[in-house]
Amino acid sequence: MSRRNVIVAILVPHTALACAPDGAVEDRSGASAGVEVQPGWYETLNLPIVPLEPGGALPLGAAPQGGHWAFVSARVRGLSVAEVEVRARFFDPVSGDLLFAERRVGEVAPAQDDPSFLEPALDQRGAIVHVPVCPLDDDLPLYGRELRLVLEVTGTNAERESGSAEITVTPACTAGTVGQIAVCECECSADYDPGKCY
Repeated sequence: MSRRNVIVAILVPHTALACAPDGAVEDRSGASAGVEVQPGWYETLNLPIVPLEPGGALPLGAAPQGGHWAFVSARVRGLSVAEVEVRARFFDPVSGDLLFAERRVGEVAPAQDDPSFLEPALDQRGAIVHVPVCPLDDDLPLYGRELRLVLEVTGTNAERESGSAEITVTPACTAGTVGQIAVCECECSADYDPGKCY
């Protein structure tokens, strides 16, 4: 039986990591040897995970609740678990300030193209971090900005084995049809007005 997805989101604008008030953003070490984490993104929650490229775009997708969000998770090899916690933290790469953090818990299953990897289960999608990017928010300026993403995946079993990866990405409107990209760019513009985007 599946447990209810656990969601914890923390918005920490202009705050250094050391000052973060929640244990979810504490720096943790102790990743298990032999655990490989490959960061990835989803165009929609109905499509397979796509690898993120170092220094590349973090494409945005239209969110069911409105706006354009980044959907982030990972493929992981070296864990033998049925459920994981995925913890994502986004930092300013120059100042080191923590800008956004969230963790989610959900089931995983062997990847269809390579069963040696685990990834969020197709029928659950619980282990996917949702990052609100657009419309722009002065307190959470993520769109078009280079960010350092630290992604940690931990088994929820007693052993709590984990692995992590770090990658630099820039949230951008690069996925979908020409029309979908145009709507994304409109929603992410500095002079966003809902009436002009649709």
